Amino acid sequence: MDCNTCETPTAVVINKPDVIDVELTITVKAKEMLSSAFGDDMSHALLVGVLSGGCSGYMYDLQIVESTDQDCQEVKIDGFRVLVPNASSHLLDGIEIDYVDRLMGGGFKINNPNAESSCGCGESFA
Repeated sequence: MDCNTCETPTAVVINKPDVIDVELTITVKAKEMLSSAFGDDMSHALLVGVLSGGCSGYMYDLQIVESTDQDCQEVKIDGFRVLVPNASSHLLDGIEIDYVDRLMGGGFKINNPNAESSCGCGESFA
């Protein structure tokens, strides 16, 4: 009920980003590691997503999945199925999935041309 003593708040406008047909690449080293992770079961897919958080605003989320409830597009690269959620497509178009060996163990690294900045650990971006 409006008592007419308070200002009416302005409507909140939510801009939904456009869905982009994602193009991405996977380095040779990352393909080797994915082959090891997938084994002989190429029915699984690599889900590459983005979560809110991290020290720069967004964090990458990589999972091996059989399926997902998310609205995704599928990219096939050398027999690998890569799923990218449409809601994150504008953030992930043009990425390169790499694997790097580190002193304390290796891990996947995303090289993202869309990132304005990223943190020192390379796991989050803005």
